Amino acid sequence: MTTPGMRRYRNRTTDQATLVGPPGGGRLELRTLFGRSAPVRLEIGCGHGEFISQLAAAHPAEDHLGVEYDPLRVTKCAHKCLGAGAQNVRIFAAEALAFVRHRLADSSVSRIYVLFPDPWPKLAHRRRRLVNRAFLGELTRIAAPGCILSFASDTHGYAMQVLSNLTLFPGCWQNLLLPAGYQVDRPVRWPTVFERHKREEGCSIMHLRCERTALPAPFTLGSPELSET
Repeated sequence: MTTPGMRRYRNRTTDQATLVGPPGGGRLELRTLFGRSAPVRLEIGCGHGEFISQLAAAHPAEDHLGVEYDPLRVTKCAHKCLGAGAQNVRIFAAEALAFVRHRLADSSVSRIYVLFPDPWPKLAHRRRRLVNRAFLGELTRIAAPGCILSFASDTHGYAMQVLSNLTLFPGCWQNLLLPAGYQVDRPVRWPTVFERHKREEGCSIMHLRCERTALPAPFTLGSPELSET
């Protein structure tokens, strides 16, 4: 169901379209996409664009990719970025795993943000969670040495599942929130709309933060070892 507030994003303006990435299934040439060579930050599930628009505006020397499944939200993200004066952004309407797996090259991303993905809290639905072993394998592949992976969720069990699955890539990720390995209600500069809602509901937020090492990713594209959730 499309809410009245989102209906205005059904028609994409020419200016908004300049920030929407081209469709397709092949590898992206990021230098061509942005017209320059710069570090690239990636937000998975950029929602309504609050985070990526402010992030891109604050880091004009870097380029920013956003992935969002809902085309209306893609347009809204572009609208938010234009309002923030951020032209160094490209938002793609795509399913996240397919986009990362097929469109991003090895070691091409310097920062990755996965903020409040759908938690699928019911036990029978947890297999639908995005950040499973296969997805983390693809993030490990595209992350350049020194890349920071940031994950946040109000569903603590989801965060712990992600933390556990990262151990499948021994030596590839260094946990930056030791000794616990996570931090609850970590201060953030630009909360997403989902984070604001959850905090208003009284929920606590669990944060993960890991850094990619220089060790090569242990699995290749489509490895059966990564098929489990």
